Amino acid sequence: MLEFSHRAMACDFVVLVRDAHQKIGHRSVADVVLDALESVDAIEQRLTVYDATSEVSAINQAAGDGPVRVSAETFAVLQHAARLSEATGGAFDITAGPLIDAWGFTTRQGRKPTAEEITNARSLVGMDQIGLDADERTVELRQPGMRINLGAIGKGDAIDHVASRLKSAGINDFLIHAGQSSVLACGDQFETVEAKESEPDQSPRGWKVGIAHPTKPNRRIAGFWLCDAALATSGSGKQFFHHRGKRYGHVIDPRSGEPAGDMLSLSVITPRAIDADALATGLFVNGREQATAYAEANGSMPVLLVVPGERQDAVDVETVGHWDWVDPPLGASGGSTREMT
Repeated sequence: MLEFSHRAMACDFVVLVRDAHQKIGHRSVADVVLDALESVDAIEQRLTVYDATSEVSAINQAAGDGPVRVSAETFAVLQHAARLSEATGGAFDITAGPLIDAWGFTTRQGRKPTAEEITNARSLVGMDQIGLDADERTVELRQPGMRINLGAIGKGDAIDHVASRLKSAGINDFLIHAGQSSVLACGDQFETVEAKESEPDQSPRGWKVGIAHPTKPNRRIAGFWLCDAALATSGSGKQFFHHRGKRYGHVIDPRSGEPAGDMLSLSVITPRAIDADALATGLFVNGREQATAYAEANGSMPVLLVVPGERQDAVDVETVGHWDWVDPPLGASGGSTREMT
């Protein structure tokens, strides 16, 4: 097995490939994987807010001044963001940046804003204030001072792009992770000749993946097999502050302007990474009850919810849908819980 890494989008994109010595035509696996990883740079250049020449920066700079024409790839991501925002009742919102600023999380200096500051920030937030013209392929932010940030969906789009390139080249057994909160796995991590001979039609089991404790990232809550699917995790376990005895996390509900959540983290499995990234955020914002209802209404979508336990640093784990456990939370299946420290 080989491991390849490439720095982009403020994190390390890592690809693990099982069959490291296979040939792809006249090319090596290493050449194919490195080319696929380097292609993320072009995606980042279009979507980043940290480059004044990017397409997203051009949209933000023109806020209140009319539409901006963008590439087909960027427009597709924005259309998908709008669909996922609607699906989550507005909980996922790429315009929420002013609220994150108001709470001090952009500079990692959390603070409790005034009611007026929240009201002012909320006036610049809302997917209903974005104009998307598919015929002209233009994007318009209708209010001066509005801006979009695709950090919660762009990474998933890039992972899907890398996976597509690998599969098109004939590489079928690999795992991609970016920043460790977004993972996509295809095919099998292991293969034995004996297993294939005895059960030639056996479906792939997948890759072993772990879910970290939300407040103790070096500890693992559970392990499971991920196969031909993506996993993303959202939570406020790492960025938060206390004000007058109350804990405030960095994931903001764009509808209320307040920090979201009655959970510490939420993980979701979907066929594509772009959906997993956005839904993890949206379902976390919506909270435990609505997230569970959404998962059950969508074919028992696999969701794992981590909520505070009774003791300090203890957590309870709840699940919806099927999880192929390697190391499960005690009794985890369809809504069971376990207190872990």
